[in-house]
Amino acid sequence: MTADRPLLAYFGHHKCASTWVHNIVNNFCDEAGLRSDYLANEGMFGGDLGGWVREHGTDFLCYANADIEQVRGLPPFRGFHMVRDPRDIMVSAYFSHLHSHKTEAWPALVEHRKRLQSVDKSDGLMLELDFNADVFREMASWDYAQENVLELKMEDLTPDPLNGWMEIFRFLGIVDEEHFGKRRQAGFMMRSAVNVLHRHGRLPLRFPLPALPAERLLGIVHDNRFEAKTGGRKEGQTDVKSHYRKGVAGDWKNHFEPEHVAAFKERQGALLVQLGYEDDLDWTA
Repeated sequence: MTADRPLLAYFGHHKCASTWVHNIVNNFCDEAGLRSDYLANEGMFGGDLGGWVREHGTDFLCYANADIEQVRGLPPFRGFHMVRDPRDIMVSAYFSHLHSHKTEAWPALVEHRKRLQSVDKSDGLMLELDFNADVFREMASWDYAQENVLELKMEDLTPDPLNGWMEIFRFLGIVDEEHFGKRRQAGFMMRSAVNVLHRHGRLPLRFPLPALPAERLLGIVHDNRFEAKTGGRKEGQTDVKSHYRKGVAGDWKNHFEPEHVAAFKERQGALLVQLGYEDDLDWTA
């Protein structure tokens, strides 16, 4: 973050592809010579997000459980915010919390996992409705009218990631769309290599770049596609113990029973309408 350039930021929520986004942001910052920081909860920044970012000189912030009250304390920024169908969040969280999500920095998950392991899937989903209440609250209270924030749905980004990410990169102002000829390629590769070595402590200097060539940005997105992260498994093929479990939208319909539909309508039905996932409460699995 410099005086002539605003902070770049991604704002997400639990089980809204934050790991995927963070990997892409990290790859970009490696090559651009920028500092990226991933923060998941208030404990990681002492309850003062703006102060933490200023103190650490963050260039690109990934705030994975975004609370709008913390965001209001940030220095000038330009960013993007992504939501997901809350019903898919609930199902994804169930399998992740049951099998794969790390517990080191999340003591509450240790006890929650024990409870999930003691009940069947139907009861486990009901437990997730309670356990994710804070996630849904943060989504409901978010300010969706910020001119400096691009609003996205995960369901729109994941089917066409190359075009979707180019929209994000352009909004952030980090795309160099000039012709990427051989002379420019050589200069970029040299600076990029120095930046990567600096990031890993191999060199003391770096060459911060205001933007990366469009070709390289698309390459970063391609390198982080679902198949690459799962060893060749395609979207829609399930591995319940993988962080990248299935990769398709609407999976809640395969797991919700009538009691889950009724409970979700009562507890979070208004959120579905607010986010545009339903027109009203007259929906079913």
